[in-house]
Amino acid sequence: MAAANPLHGTYAATSPTISSQTFTISGILTTVHGLSELPSSTTSVACLWLLHPRLEKKETMDPIAAQIIHAWNTRIADNGAGKFPPGLIAVSFDQRNHGTRLVDKLHNEAWRQQNPRHAQDMFSCYHGTAHDVSQLLHHLESYIFTSPTCPKITQNLALGISLGGHAVWHCLLSEPRITAGVVGIGCPDYTRLMTDRARLSKRETYTSSTPPGASFLGSTDFPRALLDAVAQHDPAGLLLPGQFNPTGPDPEPSKASLDRFKILLRDRLHGKSILNLSGKDDKLVPYAAGEPFLNVFKKVLKEEPSLQIEFEDVLFDGVGHAFPAAMAEKATIWLCNLLAKGANEGSISSKM
Repeated sequence: MAAANPLHGTYAATSPTISSQTFTISGILTTVHGLSELPSSTTSVACLWLLHPRLEKKETMDPIAAQIIHAWNTRIADNGAGKFPPGLIAVSFDQRNHGTRLVDKLHNEAWRQQNPRHAQDMFSCYHGTAHDVSQLLHHLESYIFTSPTCPKITQNLALGISLGGHAVWHCLLSEPRITAGVVGIGCPDYTRLMTDRARLSKRETYTSSTPPGASFLGSTDFPRALLDAVAQHDPAGLLLPGQFNPTGPDPEPSKASLDRFKILLRDRLHGKSILNLSGKDDKLVPYAAGEPFLNVFKKVLKEEPSLQIEFEDVLFDGVGHAFPAAMAEKATIWLCNLLAKGANEGSISSKM
């Protein structure tokens, strides 16, 4: 169950190029794309945080940064986007234990690659990424806009792929300043995802019980402390706990559970926009792992329009665990439309 680069083959050699500068911020090498292309008249800037896949590094996100920034700058130049359109930059950095931050290669691998702590390692890595985004968000502007006449960052968005897609869910839930996110081949239900991965990997902690899977949660492969962390930070674990049965049909959410769900959605996601992109043939992060949660999520959003949460869920036929050109194009159009809508409405300020 090794993870190939989901962006392999997404971009041609003729992809647009965009300037990049690297700063050391909070001890993290942080690459900022698009600073040189900001129009001189820019007074406000939107920042897109790019979160790379497992086993990759920040440079993996260079082509998508170039595509989205080029598309937005072209749109401004050709058509305008509101009276005062924001400029756009993108930021990428190595996730924990990746790239320049690598400590131990094994801890980025899965069970099938002989990493016995796969579940703990992956969850703690991308949960840490969400913390890193918040930390860098605190300090980025003081490194790139240092004079009194410089523009201000007034909006923050996130786009992540695979491991980075998991992290985008955490950013949206935990960071009020992130007001929109693109989840690329990520999953909102870590417990269901890893239980299924344990089944496919034939972990003894899954296969040794009767019925299989009955003792997996709370075992050495998915310890109780990890269950506690999932309950605090994972979308399904936090927002809709107790709705996964590893050995049979899921229980129906109770009224009390749904009422709690709505309260937490209003507190954590009110006014935010989310684009969820998945491959129909993805076996590494199957859509089915997040589908039960997403079905309830979409039902609640339909019933409660006052939550003002915009959610679009797109499933791509014939796509496995990959982020092909069609996904990249969908993400680019969605983000540019979101920026244009904010500029036209005069509501590009982010929550603080």
